[in-house]
Amino acid sequence: MTRAQLFRIGKRTALVLLALIVVLGGAYYYAVVMPHQPHVPAGSAEDLLFRANSLAWNDRWEEAAPLYQRAESLFRAQGNQAKALYAAVSQIPPDQSVDIPVTIWSLTTDLTQPGASDPETRLRILTVRGIIQTNQDAAQALATWEQVERLATKLHHYELATRAIGEQGIASFILGNTLTAKRQVVFAWTFAKPELDPAACIRYASAYGAGLVAVGRYGEATIPLNEAIKIAGTHPEVAYPTLAISTKIDALVGLRRYKEALQLANDTLGRLGDTPFDGQKTQVYLSRGTIEARLGDRNTAISDMQEALNLANHMHNFRGLTDAGGTLAQTYFDNGQLHEALDAINAAIQANTNIPNELYLAPANLALKAMIVDKMGNWKEADALFRKSTTLVGSMLQRATTVGVERQLLAEMSDIYSAYFASLCRQSRYDDALEVLENVRGRLEAEALQHHSSQPLHAPTPQEQELTRLNVALINADDPKKRDALMSAIYQTEINLGPSKLAAVSIAHPVTLPELQRVLSQDQLLIEYVLAKPTSYALAITRSEVHAYRLTSRRVIEANAAKYRAELRARLTDPTLAQTLFNQLLAPIQNYANKKELVIIPDGQLHLLPFSALVNKDAYVLSSHTVDVAPSSTAFEILRRQSEEKERVEMPYIGVAAWTQAADTRNPILRAVSGPERSEFVPLPNSKAEVETIAHDLPSPNTILLGADATETRFKELSTESAEVIHLALHGYADLDYPDRSALIFAPEANGPDDGLLQAREIRELHIRAKLVTLSACNTGVGPVGETDVANVVNAFIEAGADSVVSTLWDLEDESTEHLMTLFYSRLALHQRKVDALRSAQLDLLNQGLSPYFWAGVQIVGDPSGTL
Repeated sequence: MTRAQLFRIGKRTALVLLALIVVLGGAYYYAVVMPHQPHVPAGSAEDLLFRANSLAWNDRWEEAAPLYQRAESLFRAQGNQAKALYAAVSQIPPDQSVDIPVTIWSLTTDLTQPGASDPETRLRILTVRGIIQTNQDAAQALATWEQVERLATKLHHYELATRAIGEQGIASFILGNTLTAKRQVVFAWTFAKPELDPAACIRYASAYGAGLVAVGRYGEATIPLNEAIKIAGTHPEVAYPTLAISTKIDALVGLRRYKEALQLANDTLGRLGDTPFDGQKTQVYLSRGTIEARLGDRNTAISDMQEALNLANHMHNFRGLTDAGGTLAQTYFDNGQLHEALDAINAAIQANTNIPNELYLAPANLALKAMIVDKMGNWKEADALFRKSTTLVGSMLQRATTVGVERQLLAEMSDIYSAYFASLCRQSRYDDALEVLENVRGRLEAEALQHHSSQPLHAPTPQEQELTRLNVALINADDPKKRDALMSAIYQTEINLGPSKLAAVSIAHPVTLPELQRVLSQDQLLIEYVLAKPTSYALAITRSEVHAYRLTSRRVIEANAAKYRAELRARLTDPTLAQTLFNQLLAPIQNYANKKELVIIPDGQLHLLPFSALVNKDAYVLSSHTVDVAPSSTAFEILRRQSEEKERVEMPYIGVAAWTQAADTRNPILRAVSGPERSEFVPLPNSKAEVETIAHDLPSPNTILLGADATETRFKELSTESAEVIHLALHGYADLDYPDRSALIFAPEANGPDDGLLQAREIRELHIRAKLVTLSACNTGVGPVGETDVANVVNAFIEAGADSVVSTLWDLEDESTEHLMTLFYSRLALHQRKVDALRSAQLDLLNQGLSPYFWAGVQIVGDPSGTL
């Protein structure tokens, strides 16, 4: 097990996995000057040097080392100090058993030797020093690679200069400058074409994949990793792609494909055998130990992790010691060996002091030590350690350059806050517990809700225009090969999209307990869930009380939630499982019986669980309670206040129905697509009646977009104007691997500026003032689970300015959806609160004998209480 509950599955290195590629495979060591064939006799020193450089350029350093050694001897015999020194330092990279600090000092001393006055020799010494420094101290490495870039450019070695930029990107990532890192690595990757520089393509595709694994985007990471492996397979002159292979092991662990990951780790260690590649072995032993721990074989896992620690210690590899020590400590902790865990984590923290600029592992290690001493009964020391850990996370967040980077950091570090939350709950320090949790859960929503309107709209960039063109081509393409090529082009274009800058304002504080209680009504019960191992928690808050309840483990709850949701989607009922989930999630909470309005702050798979369909004594929760969902307590409090302050707008209603043609022979019709592909955009004949009926229930003026008029461009224009209600009866597309691609499908437009896919990334840029946005489409509430929230279309609309969003959790049938929505709006027209109107419509379907499939998949997110 990795630092379980401190990092999520597979994120063992906590945004530093990219940093660890420096010890993965010789791929790191190919940054040499591209050789040119000299006209020299075979077997001469110059010939040996050329052949060695040819091998080293393609990462075959082990084969090059004997040639460098022979060349060094010949050059020394000739009295050629410069080239002898060049050949000598070139023998260092393949020997990963070297003492790293000593080697760095030796190379720095080499720069003062007479032979280093030769520019080519000086460039080689700097290159090798950069290689070793990246394996030890990223701050030093960054400075060295900048020197390499300048000197290589001066000497017209442009391929090496490009690679040096990529290495600066890797160092920048380690140091936390993720925006610069992405730009530099992508530049090096783009510049290196497979036919011209396959080794560089492998290197930087692997580096980009490693970065994606580090932030938990495992499925996406397999694209560049598989590309690197494919290039290596078609270029036999290039070395085995150890970096791509080793990183793919971690991606497979993240995807829970443990057997495949274990087999790949075994194969890699077998290939390394008796080679001197101790850095590579360190990482693979650690990866294999992680897998073994996940599979429950902790003793074998500890053995592998200890071997990784021994190798790192032999090399004086401080980063390896920090990572391996922390991972070993977590495994000891999971095994109940507290004293061994404390020794291991102390050693890891001490190793980290030798690389003070590299912070990513420090918060997790400090939090793990806090958990260990907390378990030993020393709460005061644990509290101090947790505070240090969260302070470090805060400093990293302040350096985040974009919302996306901040979201990734929060996701990666959220379990640290959860562990601190649990410790505070055990001490009944509920005010502090809520503050700690909301520091991570409430941060992004607070920023978006308070500062989004101050951010100006911008014209589409060239990259966004190209993405639009590619999306249109993808929608219209039927040929699988063409679609694959277009998907690859879309991926590359998305990589190069410009970032969304954070607002230049101070970060909003998370909600306090008194502030939250003030906005709760007398009948509301807010429950914030924290799923963890071995114990989960529910923090239950009313206007006058707060209590924390211990629940069963995350694994049990999430397994039951996923199973029940799958049954509901299949139109089945399972009262026994529904009662079990009720017993696990709601029954322990004393105020449940006397508070009839639930506000749920979910965690993990609970984001996808319809609480209204849980069962208590043969009755659904819907029968006795309203259910509202909010991204966080902070978001709930801000939305409640803003809803009360929001003025009545001039245009009450915008209704959109794009797919209004007559029905085809399929019955029923589902409002979902799996593409996007034009052939899947089937008619939704009931959607026209749906938006028109709603218009009759709501006051004028209104705007209705039907059929060909219901374009993305037209909706964007209208959405920037005043509208109290926005109702979108459309196809929906949820992309779980690439959440920003999740979209609502508008009518095609022949010559318009948009592609008809209103994606989550575009929704966040809108400026809307609606009290209610209804997404009468399928899967609009579905997104990747396990982050600080669900990165989906719903949250995008909340961040864009909506007070409440009604959304769906699975594919819905067209006719019953139209019936539920018209009932919902007829109740709104009677001035019922939003949450009451939705419950009333759902009860109508329940009383008709319809299963939860037809009504439980619709939920309200955000402020539940306003009327229209």
